[in-house]
Amino acid sequence: MFMSIRRYKVDPGQREEVVRMVDESWADLLRKQHGFLSYHLVATAPNELVSMTACQDEETLEEVVQKSGEWVGTHLTALNVKLEESRLGKVVSHLGDT
Repeated sequence: MFMSIRRYKVDPGQREEVVRMVDESWADLLRKQHGFLSYHLVATAPNELVSMTACQDEETLEEVVQKSGEWVGTHLTALNVKLEESRLGKVVSHLGDT
């Protein structure tokens, strides 16, 4: 299993709109991706969101990360969303259903 962790800065007044758009549009695209395992979006501060995406293999994860960048660039351009940090790697320890 491989995971991407991405940290975004957002305007505090726009955070809920970003979450709504992710839930209504991006989530459906992820569900259709072969090898996709899980996605989490965490509100870590009033102006910050952290996304965590898990996939079965590194190739699938890299494809999902590329699609994520395209989706953000297409769907969130009217909102002030900025990718601050992005990391991906192999999951070496895990607890849970995935």
